[in-house]
Amino acid sequence: MRSRPLSILFFFALLAGCRGEPRGGAGVSGRRGLAGAARGWNVLLLSVDTLRADHLGAYGYRTRSVSPRMDALLASGLRFESAMSQRAATWPSLASVLTGLYPSAHGVAENGYGFPDELPTLPKLLHGAGYHTSAFLSNMCQANHQGWDDFACSAGQDGKTVRRALDWAAGSPSPKSGPPFFLWVHLFGAHSPYYNGGDAAQKLDPGYAGQLGPKRWRLDTVMTGRQPLDAKDIAHLNALYDAAVLGSDHHVGTLLDGLQAAGRLDHTVIVFLSDHGEELYAHHGYLYHSCSVYQTALHVPLGFAAPGLLPAGTSVPQTVELIDVAPTLLRLLGIAPPAEQHGRPLTPYLERPGSGGAGKPAFSEYGAAPVHTLLADGWKLVDNPTGFDPVCIPNMAPGHQFPIGTEELYDLAHDPGETKNLAAQEPARLAAMRQQIQKRFAGMKNRLRQQEVPEEIKKQLEALGYAGH
Repeated sequence: MRSRPLSILFFFALLAGCRGEPRGGAGVSGRRGLAGAARGWNVLLLSVDTLRADHLGAYGYRTRSVSPRMDALLASGLRFESAMSQRAATWPSLASVLTGLYPSAHGVAENGYGFPDELPTLPKLLHGAGYHTSAFLSNMCQANHQGWDDFACSAGQDGKTVRRALDWAAGSPSPKSGPPFFLWVHLFGAHSPYYNGGDAAQKLDPGYAGQLGPKRWRLDTVMTGRQPLDAKDIAHLNALYDAAVLGSDHHVGTLLDGLQAAGRLDHTVIVFLSDHGEELYAHHGYLYHSCSVYQTALHVPLGFAAPGLLPAGTSVPQTVELIDVAPTLLRLLGIAPPAEQHGRPLTPYLERPGSGGAGKPAFSEYGAAPVHTLLADGWKLVDNPTGFDPVCIPNMAPGHQFPIGTEELYDLAHDPGETKNLAAQEPARLAAMRQQIQKRFAGMKNRLRQQEVPEEIKKQLEALGYAGH
């Protein structure tokens, strides 16, 4: 599947097509504070499911070119090199994006859970500030979403999601006369079984005659049958995934072209991100994501673009978290944040890219299980004090699919693949990082409640391949 050609320079011209001066702040050259600088601007939140940062050209992927439109979008603003998800599962991760809270605090701890009624979210806050709020999603359909003027969700059908978003763009009030908008588009993206790629994997990896293909049963069998993959199988698995990334890139391009044609990218802050990545056989023979505690699933792309307001073509090396997205948008728009926020505005990085020291620690959670990860100062801790043993594939016995050690410590600077556990050699560092985790979550309001997922939603999740994935 190919996106229609569009030169990067022309793409930048489209994104930079703002008429007149920015509506707030000093713009790119003034370098004054950005608090409130985008007051009255539109917001486009574009999220793509299961998108590994290290499979995008913008993050250095050179095996093949599969993301030209997403790369161009990331190049049109500031790209965060080390953004971390708060859970390698879609609903908890996206709920953290919309609330600025860790999953235990917003309560959407698992796929199929819903937002608590009283919880402030971006759509509620922006709606209250006079924004027209619209969401067109391919996943997370029934999460007790509130605050949306327009809402539609398809079961993994990105083409339908994009069409609905563009129909909205063509039919809603003129950007000149209507209120500012908050538009969220979430695409199913490169999610297994990677059908967004169609048959493109055969072109990316010609001649492969092995067991793998874009079918759920073929992928599941690798894990349920403990089928070892050789180098050719792994290469084709990556081709299947890359084909799905390429298909997602096409949908992203179609969406951006249509929004530009409808005049919806003028005076618009664009946030681009993924909810989580994908294992692709990197650890314990696991292919998917929701059982993963590793960087393959937790490191995600994140970028902010606002032509005329934010600098283009720059990167931020410091570690940040997806919980920082909501506070950043509220700070840019000049909207008061709720009292409870775990993330912090990234505006200092947006104002002065390259400054700001080493960044902050990044944490993740694992549903109701007492499992956390901490990324700090180039080290990664997986803390599993009770020995929680997840079952990652339906009908598999515990302990047979994705064992999480009670303590796993990795030096990411020398071991980015997280292959050598140094916990026994670094007891002082291990203890200090455990204390960081305990301190971060001590006293935090906890909304974790066992939610009964309706049978209808269970069936929808199973149809999308989410049961145990």
